[in-house]
Amino acid sequence: MVKYPNKTAVGWTAITLGLVTATTPTWATTTPVGAGFTLGLGAMTMMYGVWSLIARDPTRDHWALSVVGLVLGISPWVGGYAGDEAAWVAWMGGLALLALGGAAYVADEAANVTETVRVNALATYQLQHPHSSPDPEWTPTDDRQPAMHGYLDSRVATR
Repeated sequence: MVKYPNKTAVGWTAITLGLVTATTPTWATTTPVGAGFTLGLGAMTMMYGVWSLIARDPTRDHWALSVVGLVLGISPWVGGYAGDEAAWVAWMGGLALLALGGAAYVADEAANVTETVRVNALATYQLQHPHSSPDPEWTPTDDRQPAMHGYLDSRVATR
């Protein structure tokens, strides 16, 4: 399995940011609503950080991290704790998560991680199960063209 360079760094950074955010009510002054927002969104950040570490394809987890970062960034205004110390943690942590998750998502999409993981899984399955019936779209014909190619040619010739 190919290791993606940003997978580990993004996961551990997200876990660290989530831990700091979740523990904010213990060391910063805030309202009960602010404590709830920072604790809940910090826990979600840690969860998505762990999932991005253990996932074969972390693309969706990186997208989710950026969404959690956006929600964390606007939560002081939504929750009404913008005047508290916890608001600064939410703003800075949210901005950092938004940038981290967004950059990792864009890098994953540019590297076509999802398609690479899918093709590798299919190849591994076919190697482990050589006698299984293959998908006709992936079966080469005699002239080494995809099976659907001949079907499409016959459909065009009959028109």
